[in-house]
Amino acid sequence: MNRFYRKYRVVGNWINILLMLTMLVPLLALSYFNHPSPADDFCYIFTVFKIGWFEAMKLYYTEWTGRYFGIFLNHTSPLLFHSIAGFKILPVVLLAGMVFALYSLFRHLTPTLSRLAHLGFAGVVFFLYILKMMSISEAFYWMAAFVTYTVPNILTLLWIVLVLRWYRQDTQPAKLFVGALSAFLIFAVIGSSETNLLIMVLLVGAWLGYRVLFHRKVDAFMISMAVVTALSCYFYFASPGNAARIGGNPLGGNIPFSLTSSFAKLAFLGFDWVFRTPLIFFTLAWIFVLSRLSEGARNYFSIPVWYAVLLFIGVLSAQLFPSYYGVGIEPTPRVINCVYFFFLIGWFYVVGVIFHYFKQRKINFLPSSTVRYGVVYAVLLVSVGVSFFGSSNVKMIYGDLLKGRAAAFDKEMYQRYALIKNSQEDILYLPPVRSKPMSIFLDDDIKTNPDHWWNKCTAGYFGKEAIYMKDTEGGQQQ
Repeated sequence: MNRFYRKYRVVGNWINILLMLTMLVPLLALSYFNHPSPADDFCYIFTVFKIGWFEAMKLYYTEWTGRYFGIFLNHTSPLLFHSIAGFKILPVVLLAGMVFALYSLFRHLTPTLSRLAHLGFAGVVFFLYILKMMSISEAFYWMAAFVTYTVPNILTLLWIVLVLRWYRQDTQPAKLFVGALSAFLIFAVIGSSETNLLIMVLLVGAWLGYRVLFHRKVDAFMISMAVVTALSCYFYFASPGNAARIGGNPLGGNIPFSLTSSFAKLAFLGFDWVFRTPLIFFTLAWIFVLSRLSEGARNYFSIPVWYAVLLFIGVLSAQLFPSYYGVGIEPTPRVINCVYFFFLIGWFYVVGVIFHYFKQRKINFLPSSTVRYGVVYAVLLVSVGVSFFGSSNVKMIYGDLLKGRAAAFDKEMYQRYALIKNSQEDILYLPPVRSKPMSIFLDDDIKTNPDHWWNKCTAGYFGKEAIYMKDTEGGQQQ
């Protein structure tokens, strides 16, 4: 058994890393073909050009949304510097940041495992995430979406890492630095979106509650983080623009409807994520890893099972709640992306908590043997293969790359920029995009209606009076 485990530590970790690379490499390659979207990306910077950087952010904060950090990032995009290349670099930074955040989290939760094992664990979560996520373009390529969801998701994981690190610092300057950085991350995450605001509030509240209820301890770090959280929430909800997002649908603001809809949606999504992915078999492999750790090495999993489960369900359902409560509609794909991300992390953590609970009571609910785990890993590999080749996301990202859709899209966009730049006319008619690599392209372009918001923003950004899409099919694309 020990020899089998040693082989798994080497071979298994490299397989996990390979799984990550099968997703990461094509996504990085697709970044080279990314472009800003007429859906919002040009609008933010056109507003900056029209009234100034600070005034533009103030306008959005007072008239549209309280997402102050998201407003800051969107109004500071590469378009501010007339850089298209920046939109090819940002997805690379995001993808690398996500892998790093996952690696850092697992590094701190299981410090006795090797760095290779931590990278492999990050690889498993990343692989599962891309395999079943709702929208790849909204997660990594459309800036208006990823700054309000993917960026704060990464920052939330880094905040958890910093909290764990703070209690291990030996010097006061180090504690002050970690504390200040933790405060900034709370401020940034809460100011990104309603979804991430609720996640952070629940995490901070759960951390404070756990320390007080089960350890009877209160420290300055906890209190300062609670204060920063409260101030950040006040700054968010003080925005007059929040009212613009509520009241457009009669179901918006309906708490009973929002609660029941959130839990029903979570149950539907959870079933899909558990039983239509290799998650169950990865979970069995995770239990095998946990069984080889000492009780002290599982210290971060030593919280009450009920507390972990409640937090898990609370964090997931809270992400769905704003969509139903705010505007009374189904959550968008980018919100589902966010829920799935924390579902995967929370799932493995809760499994660790449950395992630790039974192990402390000498209950071995999954007897280990070389034969049993050999079977588990064989079935896992088959399940991974079936899921990989059957995944619509995998087919999409590889198809866009290998069949040339992404390259053709890139060429079309540069032709569009050249047409705009070289035209002496103030009113332009642009052909529609023919090649649509859906892994990086948000299917929303300028319209045949010149009064549409995307048309106005694109025309304003490029200094034109009006831009239309040619009605090549005899119909209006409103």
